[in-house]
Parts: sequence; C-alpha cells; structure tokens
Amino acid sequence: MMQPGHISLPNGQGLEYRSADGSVVRAGVAPNELTDVAMRDFLAGTPWHKHVPARLERCDVSQARSA
Repeated sequence: MMQPGHISLPNGQGLEYRSADGSVVRAGVAPNELTDVAMRDFLAGTPWHKHVPARLERCDVSQARSA
C-alpha cells in the first residue's frame, strides 16, 4: 500500500523496442530522464530514485492525449 504523499513510477519504463512492423515504440518514461543529474550517489553515479522531490498535478485527459 502506498503511503499518503508518495507517488510511484514503475521500474522498467522508458524502454524502447521494435514492434512487429519495425517501428520503435517507447513504453512509459525512463526514471533517469525525470531526475536531476545532481541527485545521485557521488561514487557510483546511481540515481536516487527513491528520494526525488516531485510535484503531481491533475491534468485533463483530452489535453494529455493531444500532447
């Protein structure tokens, strides 16, 4: 169960693959594209995906589909 005030981005999103017709398809958004390059471990460079401040806003579905 998610705690109040938390949001979740599923792991494995943002990957590109070729569909049966050969076109490139991207499933979701890659977490690395949503995080600041400064928000990572200084030694290994691993992003801190579990501790990224975020703002979530309600959007109109019709506007989201046209974007």
